[in-house]
Amino acid sequence: MNKLIGFLITKELKKIDVDFFDAGIKACKIKRSDYNIYLWGFGDIENYNLNDKYSLSFPITDTLLDRNILISFEGNKIVIENDWLGSIPVFYNEKENIISTLSNLCLKDKTIDDEGLSNFCEFGYSVFEKTMFRDVKFMRYYSMLIISDGIEVEYKKDPVLDECFLEKTSNEDETIALIQDYLSDIETKTNGDILLPTSGGYDSRILNYFITNKERIRSFTYGISKDQSKSDEVVHAKKISEIYNTKWEQIELQEFHKYTSEWIEIFGFSTHLHGMYHIEFYKKILKKHNFSNSSFLSGIIGDAWAEFGKFEDIEGYQDIINLGYTHGLNLSLKHLNFKSTNEGREKYFKQNIKNLQNEKIRVVFAMRIKLMLLSYLTQLPEYFGMPVWTPFLNFNIVKSILNIPDSKRKKRVWQTNFFKKVGLNLEDMNLKSVKNNSLDYEIGIHADFEVIDVDLMKEYIDENRMNEINKLLSNTTLFEKIKNQLLYIRKVGGALRLLGFKNNFLNALHEYYVIKAIENGLKNEP
Repeated sequence: MNKLIGFLITKELKKIDVDFFDAGIKACKIKRSDYNIYLWGFGDIENYNLNDKYSLSFPITDTLLDRNILISFEGNKIVIENDWLGSIPVFYNEKENIISTLSNLCLKDKTIDDEGLSNFCEFGYSVFEKTMFRDVKFMRYYSMLIISDGIEVEYKKDPVLDECFLEKTSNEDETIALIQDYLSDIETKTNGDILLPTSGGYDSRILNYFITNKERIRSFTYGISKDQSKSDEVVHAKKISEIYNTKWEQIELQEFHKYTSEWIEIFGFSTHLHGMYHIEFYKKILKKHNFSNSSFLSGIIGDAWAEFGKFEDIEGYQDIINLGYTHGLNLSLKHLNFKSTNEGREKYFKQNIKNLQNEKIRVVFAMRIKLMLLSYLTQLPEYFGMPVWTPFLNFNIVKSILNIPDSKRKKRVWQTNFFKKVGLNLEDMNLKSVKNNSLDYEIGIHADFEVIDVDLMKEYIDENRMNEINKLLSNTTLFEKIKNQLLYIRKVGGALRLLGFKNNFLNALHEYYVIKAIENGLKNEP
């Protein structure tokens, strides 16, 4: 198959090696005016081009109402356009005239942007078009970069703010049919196996249902509880496989922190460490199987659209953090050694306050923010050589889901009703499983962590807190281990939390993920 994964535009001559996982990804160079355009992916470069535009979509298309980036040429100008969600992050350095899908390749001057760093710590990833470094920014959703002598930024008219976006109430049967048509169309355009990570949740469940040829499905699942085989995800995924007689395997995760350097190569300083567990997941799958000429079907963020009321109301600029949906994977601002303005956040609030009052628009804006982090769910499989497709980044499908009546979206009733109709309501099958998520803790407690470089980081982060994190991650006491295990027992854990007990190791680990991303950005060789 053919798939363009990423690019770099620069005046410099570079040696590009982006085959991070030995998946056969190759880079080629195009010369345009004073710029070198490096494109990388798999397949033939001629097949990346449609109507004189290089496209990062799969299957190839020139629409920007689905996951995509377009690169085109107008005279001596190079034009970069991204999609309506900004689902593939693009970074740029106006001072050095560099643009790339890899943040590391845009960094020259390591001068910190205080506001960018502060936001990175609080959200856990880059937001509001800024990174932690002064000279490196990223594209807003549905915008353009025009490169000639310099880089010009243009914002397009947002299709989500068009009156017709919310004017028609959707019938859930129509929405389901729209998803089915989308998946059926791409299924007929692809060959080989369809890798479908299956958690047993609503999104992967609906994807399994709509693949016509079930023999093509290869589903894989990892558990997130202490005994991974008893995890809710594994038990449900196994049941779906039994219902449809598909090929399914559980993948046991054991040591994903060893893949931190590979994570940093791809995601650089754009987001905190975290998704290394997916690197271990794909490595173990591909060690056992050869999936050449196969594609990857993702359920990314289907849950955000499907359920009413996931995001709190926004009353002031301070509430914008609620759109970040950090799940505790951030660093409290109390640990910072500098003060930063909220200029970017206040500007964002003023520009969007009217839009954010609408629950459906608020969900879209939240996902536009969160995709800086969540894009790893679609980017990583492609760096392993598997082109990704998903219905849940498509404008028309998202619009249809969001316009299902609120009463049907509340607690995802519209999907529950559908699963009952087709025999997939696993919640009624009395399946025995463990629902808690202790994966980060169970793997982390046995990991060998590289210590935080306190001397390098003390200019920005409280020295005492960093020393405390290093100590907690390297020497967990027996008392801590016993207490942390009790916190994962449903009733006991609830009582302990009410008494003020918490998992100090896990809190330290999540802050470590943020601090180490900053540290690696500062140590990165331009």
